[in-house]
Amino acid sequence: MPISFAVYQMRNAQAHDLIVSLYTDLNDPDAFCSGYVEQVNAKHVLLAALTPWGHRDGWLLWRVHDVRQVYTGDEYETRLDLLVKLHDETRAPLLPKPASPDADLAHWLLDWAKCERRTISLLTADDTFTGRVTALDDLRVTMNSFDFFGRVLSAPTVMPLRDVESVTVDTEEERMYDLLHSASDKTEHIPGWRDKEPT
Repeated sequence: MPISFAVYQMRNAQAHDLIVSLYTDLNDPDAFCSGYVEQVNAKHVLLAALTPWGHRDGWLLWRVHDVRQVYTGDEYETRLDLLVKLHDETRAPLLPKPASPDADLAHWLLDWAKCERRTISLLTADDTFTGRVTALDDLRVTMNSFDFFGRVLSAPTVMPLRDVESVTVDTEEERMYDLLHSASDKTEHIPGWRDKEPT
């Protein structure tokens, strides 16, 4: 699918407040995410994500060139729209509009996360890192990554921005790590906890 047509579809969905399903692998029917297009430009799309049960599930930033198919108005999206209305959950935008429609939404989101000390997840081709951004420039992002139990790893994670395939914030994953991290100094009573040191 030409990128320009995908962007056109997503902008149309945003303008009409329609739920979209974005697919990243046409050979894998499960490789998709549904929600509301909050911001989109030629490089990135920021989606207010929904669970299959119509609940809010944070935000997802994808590279536009990774989006292989855009669906809206099919039975799945229609049912999601009904579920959203039945749940009647409040929806508010994550970020203010960037100053320019051509702004780098990935950099914009990471800078916001750094300033707000928000937990995010960064997906690369090889791994996923969850933690908090501590430094950001035009080429790389540095973050204090969490271990499996929500504790800060001893060495920071530094990666080139070009390697970041997607960013998620305030999904169940990040909320889980926030809970673990906030409780990491109160869990000495858990058997074996002291034996599990961050690596």
